[in-house]
Amino acid sequence: MRKKIVWMLVSFLMVLSLVIASCAPEEVEEKKAEEKAAVVVKTEEKAVAEKVAEEKPGLLPPEVPKYGGTLTIQHNEPMGFDPAYTLLMECRSYWLTVEELMRGDWTKGPAGSGETGWVSGFLGLINLETGSLAESWELPDNETIIFHIRKGVHWHNKPPANGREFVASDAAWSIMRSFTTPTSYHFGAYSAEKRPKSARALDKYTLEVKVPAEMQGLMLLVCGDFLWMNCPDVVQQYGDMKDWRNSIGTGPFILKDYVPGSLTYYERNPNYWMKDPLHPENQLPYLDSVKILYITDLSTQLAALRTGKLDRFSPISWDNAELLQKQCPELKYRVSYGMSSVAFRMDKPELPFKDLRVRRALSMAINREEMVKEYYGGHAIVYSYPYYPLPDFSAYYVPWDELPESAKEPFTYNPEKARQLLKEAGYPEGFKTKVVCGSATEADFLSVIKEYLADIKVDMEIQQLESSIFRSLSRARKHEEGIIRGNLMTFLPFRLLEWRIESFDNHSFFESERIRRAYDAINAAVGKNDAEVSRQLRDLVPYMLEQCIQIWCPAYEQYTMWWPWMQNYHGEITVGYDNEIDYPTYVWVDKALKKSMGY
Repeated sequence: MRKKIVWMLVSFLMVLSLVIASCAPEEVEEKKAEEKAAVVVKTEEKAVAEKVAEEKPGLLPPEVPKYGGTLTIQHNEPMGFDPAYTLLMECRSYWLTVEELMRGDWTKGPAGSGETGWVSGFLGLINLETGSLAESWELPDNETIIFHIRKGVHWHNKPPANGREFVASDAAWSIMRSFTTPTSYHFGAYSAEKRPKSARALDKYTLEVKVPAEMQGLMLLVCGDFLWMNCPDVVQQYGDMKDWRNSIGTGPFILKDYVPGSLTYYERNPNYWMKDPLHPENQLPYLDSVKILYITDLSTQLAALRTGKLDRFSPISWDNAELLQKQCPELKYRVSYGMSSVAFRMDKPELPFKDLRVRRALSMAINREEMVKEYYGGHAIVYSYPYYPLPDFSAYYVPWDELPESAKEPFTYNPEKARQLLKEAGYPEGFKTKVVCGSATEADFLSVIKEYLADIKVDMEIQQLESSIFRSLSRARKHEEGIIRGNLMTFLPFRLLEWRIESFDNHSFFESERIRRAYDAINAAVGKNDAEVSRQLRDLVPYMLEQCIQIWCPAYEQYTMWWPWMQNYHGEITVGYDNEIDYPTYVWVDKALKKSMGY
């Protein structure tokens, strides 16, 4: 066992034990005084509810929907409020206020049929999507998408829209603005020949989008569930939507307050259109309000959860989760995985990484079994890429025993063969390289990788950057040699983001005909034929592993934890294409239970 590998987080746990419960940010006062939550009781549940009420007055079973209360969670702060000028994924207030034409189907997740866990989105499967602002869609020919807009949906009742109805022309305007504004994500992500040719309202409730034939399925998903429907009235009056005070959508909540560096506060939209798909007699949302705190210090985040100042928190490392379970055994939790990898540039001829022998040598120098045991305390798995062994990925996942030896070898610790491969590639004395990261935690992790690589005479310099600088460098792919990153294949596998040369997320700058053929075939099938999408992605797995475009490290356990008064929640993380905060639409807070637990 290498003497430098230590339990990296022991000192952190000591600090955590000293955190004072009162360090959580001060709560914003709710408009309404604390009162008993309204309760919706289905007929068949009344007998159970009455029995529980007899035993503990004021309490009802968790499966009984309840109105009222505030959900308090933590998340990253929005970097802007207008996706025409701020990266779409960074306009985080949109997840609660602005909607899309399609959405992930809540009934297919743990709250319903359990077809997916909603850990990483819809994963390219159209079967997991359902209508939102569009009731339905059709593909009358290979260049046309028709969305049938839902009647009776209204913008938030605030100037300048003043609650007017959402119609097809609003959707057409939103789509074209996103694809024609040079500073928007959609403009940069898709070249001119890949973007929609036009979007227009055929009538008040019918939207026609013309697209390149080879992009039809993908554009169905992008225009449907990866493009927010913005209010043109705001831009017409103010020129843009950069000011949060002008935030208008059709969503379940209305943005009421934003304090930079502190919080955003949302109140229930009283004129929201959606009914609970699993309790169709109930109007959504159940919550009176949602409060999102911006807590950057991990110790404070965990203290806020432990003291009930946060109702939910994710992700939580396995060691912190173990501590929280001891301190607060009432907490509910769900386990998923995360993974770190190191990507080296393959496009620079002066660097050694274009040679497959070098890449395989780097991978085989890592003792993953030892890392799982010593670094992660057994809370990790060796075989971690491209998909995790979770039900969400069952359509693509290839079990270890079904992999060819050539695909297994990169995960096998063999420093002797690694040295031989370097010698064959012309590096008998190894070489020097550099990798950048954006946090002290990442730098500590890379120090372990550095020690393993030193055994095969590869000297890796670690450069830690300020987090915002690192994020900008990562997005622009301006790293000189190597960069630490996470596993994107579990997010949008059908996009092959790590494998296409034009993708922002391909930090290895890898390209191959095999990947390109598969990508074209997936594009032809996505949105139309889930079985073919799954087959293509599954068939790629051995080839991907053989190429070793990154050093894939063990996948570590990470936890989502929440208090039992947050109900109708099961650890959902991303519902639909890219919506990390969709669950407040469906969950409820049992205020009586929370009070009975002393919070």
